[in-house]
Amino acid sequence: MIISDATDSRQSNPGQAEPAITRATVTTGQIMNLPLGQVLTGLGIRVIESSITDANFYGGVHIGNGRTTILTSPGRDKFVTDCMIRYLVAESLGLDVTLLPKPFEVEFTDFTDRIAEKVARA
Repeated sequence: MIISDATDSRQSNPGQAEPAITRATVTTGQIMNLPLGQVLTGLGIRVIESSITDANFYGGVHIGNGRTTILTSPGRDKFVTDCMIRYLVAESLGLDVTLLPKPFEVEFTDFTDRIAEKVARA
């Protein structure tokens, strides 16, 4: 299930054009305040509901082949999912965000070295 077209009640000021959002100019404030669909579309990020049902899994990010995909946990509250998506987008772009409290600690795993080793052995 792709949820990147989720509706969002956040709006820019009436009568003002919404600022363009690009990876080169995006700010944490834009990610946290613009409509989620606009953020995801502008940054070319896809969101997919994962099949992972572990109670400790809230979401993940896969970056590869020039694409960023956010994986969300099924059955979570829409507000929690929205917040996690926004946080993961900001983190994946290396923007300054406050670390999340427990139990929402973020773990980073870079598989680049493991993949390079497998390719070298092939």
